[in-house]
Amino acid sequence: MKIEGSDLRVRMTKRMLIDAFLQLRREKPLRRITVSELCARAGVGRGTFYAHYQDVYDLNEKLETRFLEEFSVALRDALENEQNVQSARRVCRTVFALLEENEPLCQLMLSSDNACGAMRFVELGGELCTEYYRKIFGSVPSKKLEDFYRFVSSGCIACLKERLRSEVRPPIEQFADEMSEFITKGVRCLL
Repeated sequence: MKIEGSDLRVRMTKRMLIDAFLQLRREKPLRRITVSELCARAGVGRGTFYAHYQDVYDLNEKLETRFLEEFSVALRDALENEQNVQSARRVCRTVFALLEENEPLCQLMLSSDNACGAMRFVELGGELCTEYYRKIFGSVPSKKLEDFYRFVSSGCIACLKERLRSEVRPPIEQFADEMSEFITKGVRCLL
C-alpha cells in the first residue's frame, strides 16, 4: 500500500507506525493494542502518533479504507476491460495479485475479530461485480446475481484465508486461475 504525503519523514513515520500496527494485529485483537505499545514497537513518540491518528481504531479504519480504495480501483479496471465470462480469469488474477501484494492488510481485513472489515470488503466487491454481471447476464433477476456473488465471494474468501495460513503456496497466478475455473465451470472443472 502506498503511503500518501509529500514529506519523506512523514511517510517514513507513517510506514513505521503501520508496520508496527500490522505486526501487533497478527499477535492480538485490535481492542488489546494500546497506543503506547504501538509507539514503542514503531520507535516513535505518542505525540507523533497523535499527530496522524486519533487512536488505534482510527489507524485501523484509515488502513482499511485505503486498502478498499485500491481494491475498488483494481477490480473496477479489471471488470471494465473485459466483456465476457472469460474475464473471470483476468479479474481473479488482478484481484488476487493485489491481495497478495498487500497480504498484511488482507489478513487484517479478513481476520476473525474484524467482521466489519470483512463485510466492507465483500460489500464493495458485491456492488462492483453485480453491476458487471448485469451487463453480461441482463435477463437474470438481480436477486439471483446477488446470490451468485455471495456464493462465489464466500468460496474465494475461504480459499484465500487458507492460502494465507499456508507456508507453501503455489504462484498467485495459479491460485487465481483455479478460482476463476471454479467460478466459470463449477463442479465440471473437477471432471
